[in-house]
Amino acid sequence: MRLTCDGQRLKVRLYCIDTPEMGQRPWGKESRDYLRTLTPKRVSVVSHGQDRYGRTIGEVFVADESLNLTMVRSGHAAVYPRYCKDRQYYEAEREAKKGRAGIWENPGDHQRPWVWRKRK
Repeated sequence: MRLTCDGQRLKVRLYCIDTPEMGQRPWGKESRDYLRTLTPKRVSVVSHGQDRYGRTIGEVFVADESLNLTMVRSGHAAVYPRYCKDRQYYEAEREAKKGRAGIWENPGDHQRPWVWRKRK
């Protein structure tokens, strides 16, 4: 996600989650488009450090609602277990799976983008 903060561009890697890559059609585009519909002009970001590419690892909020968590709840993102210890994300993913929401509608590698990337 790219944001502007105090006039400077900020690249944000969304904390705890991984979304399908654009090559994982149609899920990558659907995930990106859904995030765009959720994101107003003004958001706040809670930083959880930086990744190896220099991006801010952030949890993005609109008011008190985490967009990261909303992406998981809606089935537009998976919890990235390598980088997430927050139980509420796992609970949200269980509910999305149970409801067969988004990427959980059908089985496949699109559900775990990190596995898909390794195969490329």
